[in-house]
Amino acid sequence: MLMPLYSLFNRRSNRSRGLMGFTGQSIETNKAKLLLLISGLVVAIFLPAAILPRINHPFLVYRTSIHLASIAISVFLIVVSILTYRRTGSVKILYTSVAFLSLLVVEMIFLLQIVDGSNRIMIPLAYSELPHIFLLTMLALFGIGVLRVEK
Repeated sequence: MLMPLYSLFNRRSNRSRGLMGFTGQSIETNKAKLLLLISGLVVAIFLPAAILPRINHPFLVYRTSIHLASIAISVFLIVVSILTYRRTGSVKILYTSVAFLSLLVVEMIFLLQIVDGSNRIMIPLAYSELPHIFLLTMLALFGIGVLRVEK
């Protein structure tokens, strides 16, 4: 029997966790299951628009798969860093989560570059300059997160 998606994130009794296969750990603390869940969602969302139209072109499938893997990893890192920020309240972790968000935006722009028809919805300069701006922002936020001294 399938359980609703929101029940994955709610704390339940040991019996309901055992039925779902999460014995002993919730999805928040089991990073491997969280990564699998996020990866599955990313592939399910982008499969019809990004991979299936290029299924006959192996180079484009590999290129798209690399961007989808980067998107899945960046979403995973965002979720883990937000959960860590909620637990610790450290501003350094907050800067890190925003840096991972910047990485997600860069990968989405790169994916949009190779998806057919997306050039009509994007500003031409966005393909050339915007990823560099977000990468610089990401590096700056990582630098602030590492060098910031907490009291």
